[in-house]
Amino acid sequence: MAKVNVELILENLSCVSCAQKIEEKVAKLPFVESVSLNFVTKKLSAKVDQKFYSAFVETVEKIVNEIEPEVNILVAPKEKPMISTGEILSVLISAVFFGVGLFTRKKDFALIFFLVSYLLSGKNIILNFFKNIRKLQLFDENFLMTVATLSAIFLKEYPEAVSVMLLYKIGQIFEDVAVNKSRKTIQALKHLEIDYANLKIGNEIRKVNPKDIVPGDIVVVKPGERVPVDGTVVYGKSFLDTSAITGESKLFVAQPNDKVFAGSAVVDGVLEVKAQSFYKDSSLHRIIEIVENASTNKSKTERFITRFARVYTPAVVAIAVMFAILPPLLFEQPFKLWIYRAAIFLIISCPCSLVISVPLSYFASISKLSSKGILVKGSQFIDIFASKTGSFLFDKTGTITNGVLSVEKIVPVQIPEQEFLKILISIESFSNHPIAKSILKGIGENSISFSSVQDVIEHPGKGIQGIADGKKVLIGTKEFLQENGVEINNSLELSPELSYIFVSCDMKFCGYVALKDSLKDDVKKVLNDLRNFGAKIYLLTGDKKEVAEKIAKDLPIDGIFSELLPEEKVTVAEKIKLENKGTGYVIFVGDGTNDSPALSVCDAGISFAGSASYLATAAADIVLLDEKLSKIVDLIKDSRFTRKIVIQNILLSLGIKFSVMLLGVFGVANLWEAVVADTGAMLLAVLNSSRVLKK
Repeated sequence: MAKVNVELILENLSCVSCAQKIEEKVAKLPFVESVSLNFVTKKLSAKVDQKFYSAFVETVEKIVNEIEPEVNILVAPKEKPMISTGEILSVLISAVFFGVGLFTRKKDFALIFFLVSYLLSGKNIILNFFKNIRKLQLFDENFLMTVATLSAIFLKEYPEAVSVMLLYKIGQIFEDVAVNKSRKTIQALKHLEIDYANLKIGNEIRKVNPKDIVPGDIVVVKPGERVPVDGTVVYGKSFLDTSAITGESKLFVAQPNDKVFAGSAVVDGVLEVKAQSFYKDSSLHRIIEIVENASTNKSKTERFITRFARVYTPAVVAIAVMFAILPPLLFEQPFKLWIYRAAIFLIISCPCSLVISVPLSYFASISKLSSKGILVKGSQFIDIFASKTGSFLFDKTGTITNGVLSVEKIVPVQIPEQEFLKILISIESFSNHPIAKSILKGIGENSISFSSVQDVIEHPGKGIQGIADGKKVLIGTKEFLQENGVEINNSLELSPELSYIFVSCDMKFCGYVALKDSLKDDVKKVLNDLRNFGAKIYLLTGDKKEVAEKIAKDLPIDGIFSELLPEEKVTVAEKIKLENKGTGYVIFVGDGTNDSPALSVCDAGISFAGSASYLATAAADIVLLDEKLSKIVDLIKDSRFTRKIVIQNILLSLGIKFSVMLLGVFGVANLWEAVVADTGAMLLAVLNSSRVLKK
């Protein structure tokens, strides 16, 4: 049965423990898999058997209604404001009644004012408490606050019971505002989506949905509009603002034959762009998709905090019960005193500050990195780059070099040059390899007529073969041709600084093409920065040893592995992983189809959106939207800052909680101080998490 991805928005979801319960219950449904509920975006994602789609939505509605009745389920992300005017008004009236109660001298009247204030500020919490009791769902913030305040009322500490509930409700409003503000900042990426495209059909321009654009279509982009799909400029010239996609604030000039990303804004001219992909495959859509789905790949810290919260709260409740009962029974202490101190334990035990702030920090980091043109497919990779990195393994062509090879010379052997070129471009036009693209660009594919081609087979790391005009053609490395029985004259004068592609027709050597590559401008600085982070640098390439050594001569590289086939790159990567075991992670950086196995086998893989093959970007865990290796250094710095914020939030939250617990035991802290400390810890942690977005 076919599986479909279902995404539901849980509108007005503001309870962390409720979100956990909903996720756990939905995950137990027999016809679903890959369930993830992101509290930050309020999105519930799951894979569901197609025939159970309606049943899934109905069941989720039932589960949500049982756990959190105030939450509405939406298929489209249309969300009402989280804080309602009625809720704020209710708190203000409650505060007025509380104030009047404090200054009323007659105890009976004061008690009435206190009770009205208590019910106005705590009605939702109390109602949820009784609903959860009926369903045997304990140990959430509703349970903790209700039991603590009812204990205070039982002890006739009416002002304190009301102040606790009122302060908690005010704290909740501030928390919701802080979290909602972070959500909006993160979800601003959603506003990058493009509403329409100007499709050119003949001399007519028609407004269409960008999703209707297919490769080959021509779209017109006017000043102030954004490019709807990845493509190539075919007409016009304009400054282009790519900051929303690559993170670069500098304007670029776009002109014919230049590649442009979806989401780039045209500044001062009109461009006609030939679409090279569907909208769903564009860089812009990938940014939104990766950021939204990144939360499904949770970090170890996030998973630990979730497990910790499940154990921590019941444990604290158990300790609170012991405090309320044991000292009076064993040491003849007054029950009133120890019930009061137990109530402090209940209030301070709520783990919300951890459960919200830790995922929020990671999600904010993923969002921030995406604004810099760095797409991270899960928060666990933030942890990897924040930790000690053992080794970086770099592919050569298109990774540390520009990958745009220039044709230095073309040498036909015993065949007319025009025929040689015709055969060469006819076969190479079927390949997406950077070398094939360079040959086509260098020769000028429009200047030569194509042959009739069939039975094309590409051999990753070796070459390509096919039949052109009835002749069997082999194009690739010298070894590839020799393996297939083609004799090549060993007296050819070949320079180690150049790359060579050899060609045979009907098993006879008929010439070669010499190509030259150059290092990326920032590669030396980046490799030095990575070594300063403590990483070792290795070069893995399919090129000859002489070529690899020549390229790496002035670079800070610890080891070179040359003449590697794709499966041999995997073997080398696994060997280095074994050597690094326990000392650091191994990262592979590459952009070719032949790099995808190595990208998958390492602890993390980095590829490029612009020049990389589809397989490479699919296999990679990090996708860079431009060719700048310096983004890797940014990734490490930002990841380490995020980890620092996460650790600060954990220490801050637990430090405040344990301190208040200790003060409560010795009678120094009271109930309202406990609720202020709990809410304060939550606010401080959320605000601290927001620093990730501002850095």
